[in-house]
Amino acid sequence: MENGIGIKVLVAESVDLVRIGLRSLFQADSSIRLVAETNSMGNLPTLMAHYKPDIALIDIGLNSGDNYREIKSLLSNNPSSKILFLSQHSENGVLQKIYNVGVSGVVFKYYSCKLLLKAIHAIHAGQVWFDCHLNPGDSFRSSNVLSESVASQSMLSNRERHIARLACTGLSAKEIGNQLLLTEKTIRNQLSLIYRKIGVKKKIELCLKARSFNNFK
Repeated sequence: MENGIGIKVLVAESVDLVRIGLRSLFQADSSIRLVAETNSMGNLPTLMAHYKPDIALIDIGLNSGDNYREIKSLLSNNPSSKILFLSQHSENGVLQKIYNVGVSGVVFKYYSCKLLLKAIHAIHAGQVWFDCHLNPGDSFRSSNVLSESVASQSMLSNRERHIARLACTGLSAKEIGNQLLLTEKTIRNQLSLIYRKIGVKKKIELCLKARSFNNFK
């Protein structure tokens, strides 16, 4: 941390709900400062040059095909910045290519917020974060995490999916209740049940997992 301003993080993520979740997560952690957001790879060079983030947290899906020259260029033009990819999968071939271009790490999107924060701090301290993805056993477990998340989501009723989607837009339990003509207590009880079914503990984690849920889009 420099002069008490925290680790400067830039987020490049295509899905609004995931950006909302990340924004809330970083707002709750005084050691991290979100300096900019974008949903496009094309904006990254300008944003990184302007904000000079310590870490650029980039959705691996924004990098089209096998074109990793953009990543090499970003790192070359911003030597003080490090890149941490958010991944939906654990394909070793793809991850090995990422490693070879100089990216500092990869975090599976559907792991806990605590692990994401740990990865950010580790990379800022000069470490790399690839071990849990380049290990075949862990890759298998990562796939299971996604499968279990989707299976859990299918257990939600239409009303629960609707409440979850509203919660991920940033609405409070009271605001959701007003919109659905239900009491705030009823909404809180519904959210608690949703969290148990999905396997999360708080709204931030629900938002971060939302991308795997087709009905949340």
